[in-house]
Amino acid sequence: MNMELDSNRLVDAYLDELATEAAVLPAGRRDELLDDMKTHIAEARAAGATSEDEIREVLQRLGRPSEIVAAATDGLVQVEVPPRLRPWDFVAVGLLLVGPYLLSFSVILALVGWAMGLGMLWSSNRWTTIWKLIGSLAWPLGYAAAMALDMFFQAPVRISLVADSVVSIGLIVALVLKARAPRQTS
Repeated sequence: MNMELDSNRLVDAYLDELATEAAVLPAGRRDELLDDMKTHIAEARAAGATSEDEIREVLQRLGRPSEIVAAATDGLVQVEVPPRLRPWDFVAVGLLLVGPYLLSFSVILALVGWAMGLGMLWSSNRWTTIWKLIGSLAWPLGYAAAMALDMFFQAPVRISLVADSVVSIGLIVALVLKARAPRQTS
């Protein structure tokens, strides 16, 4: 069972790398290429390649994902991959990050800024639903960390504020890093 899990991880990592490399291809060609590679791997497994070493050998015979994509682009016009984040997305992330800190000026300003950031985040196609939830909860989770430190450890206020900032900023940075370019069509 463990050997099968390791083999599956190898195949998944290979296909993920191939999908990343193939982002420059038109959607139809990219899907066809991924399906072809999945078929080759499935055929090799059906023929008896089950151990980790046998799967490594199969993947080496197929070639490196960058080489496969380079061969697949011969004669094709490459698609320009849009940036992961647009200016609108940076504004959303900025509002989510700065909104809570506007409390020192005005509760209404903080809530409006944060709500605008949430609206922009949820209308964006750059994140999955899970990452949108994480972005939405960055402020409440940071605040919860500060409250937990205060309640359970009676930490000084500045330590609680640092914990709040570290959690909130860490989640927002992770949100930015997990942004993805939208999938190309045809």
